[in-house]
Amino acid sequence: MSPAAIRAPRRLRGLLPVIPVVVFLLALFVVPLVRVLELSLHPVDANGYPQDGYSLTQYGRVFTESFFSEALWHSLLTSLLVTALCVLLGFPAAYALSRARAGVLRTLLFVAVVSPLLTSVVVRSYGWVVLFSANGAVNRVLVGIGLLERPAQLLTSYLVVVVSVTHVLLPFAILPLTTALGSIDDNLRRASRTLGAGSVRTFWKITVPLGLPGIAVGATVVFALAMGIYITPLLVGGANQPLAGLRVYSQITSVFDYPVAAALSLTLLLLTLLGVSALGTGFRLWERKLHG
Repeated sequence: MSPAAIRAPRRLRGLLPVIPVVVFLLALFVVPLVRVLELSLHPVDANGYPQDGYSLTQYGRVFTESFFSEALWHSLLTSLLVTALCVLLGFPAAYALSRARAGVLRTLLFVAVVSPLLTSVVVRSYGWVVLFSANGAVNRVLVGIGLLERPAQLLTSYLVVVVSVTHVLLPFAILPLTTALGSIDDNLRRASRTLGAGSVRTFWKITVPLGLPGIAVGATVVFALAMGIYITPLLVGGANQPLAGLRVYSQITSVFDYPVAAALSLTLLLLTLLGVSALGTGFRLWERKLHG
């Protein structure tokens, strides 16, 4: 028996502990996904109840009815905006965290970044409700300094929704950025300055190109999460916000139209995958341009 034939069973035995986990994860993902796909293909009667047989009617509704199609478009634009904000705000925070010396300061910065992830999304979202409600701190300050005569309805505004979602997802951008920026050798920055490059040129020629993997990972994760988020927009902006996740939520909990909710959720999943693929392609082209 050849050495390669002997090594193959050993590699398979090494994978045995992983197989149950992979099977478990695939079962939790594939089985519900297949069930949702099947449900999305069911036609419904006049009362919205699923009927026997299969049809693409629900997907036609998703793309032709503005109630659904505009929500998909709005979710895409909102996710791109939130992704850009998270990267722009997360980069300086990650840079400071990666440059901080080991000690109390770095520990405090790390805790400040990670601690929101240890808190329920509901709790963090409700904090924005408290801040921007009619009797919240923001309205009190604005009325107190004379900018408003009476409390404004801030919670239903699109700006507050974007800010709150950005706050919830910001740590997912900071952590991979911190890892990427922390792996940059300081000697490269010193060499750049020795060769006459200033701080700004060193930043764009050294820090940004070498930090690009962290930017790509952070942006991709934030975008994927923002596309399907609904708890924060629901609590902060209300169920009427034109986001696809909220449309799915309303179809399930209020209208009870499960087939169109399934079709909308799968369309949102497909749009998310296309967006992630486009981001990946864009970052690869950017990397080639920087290093080419």
